[in-house]
Amino acid sequence: MSALTKGIHDVLAADSTLRGLLATYQNQGAAVFSDPPPKDAQLPYIVVSDNITSTAFDTKGTRGREVIRDVRCYAPIGSEHTKLDAVAERVFTLLHRQNIAVTGFVVVIASASGPYAAPVEPYALGEIVTIRYILMEA
Repeated sequence: MSALTKGIHDVLAADSTLRGLLATYQNQGAAVFSDPPPKDAQLPYIVVSDNITSTAFDTKGTRGREVIRDVRCYAPIGSEHTKLDAVAERVFTLLHRQNIAVTGFVVVIASASGPYAAPVEPYALGEIVTIRYILMEA
């Protein structure tokens, strides 16, 4: 797990409101996963994607990266869409303009957009929150 993935996971998994909206995975805590989720995971759960883009963001005296990722939120088909909305809105609240711990980096900008509808899955409803971080080496 990369330092950024760990930072995002730690924020999401530690939030009691979000934990109350998600399934628990193998008694290990909230169902928050990196891509791909485990095949035996129960809905509702969250999947934090790998980098969609990762671009150098260097200055004269520092090195950094601009990273964009998706956080995909899923709930079973037939479930209340309001619960899925609550999960996605909570993800947005936890990550938009919030500093997260990323070992070896300082978060300069943290922004989120969405939620918006995820592509249709045969087993789940989905919403996506896209997150953007500018990270400078510490």
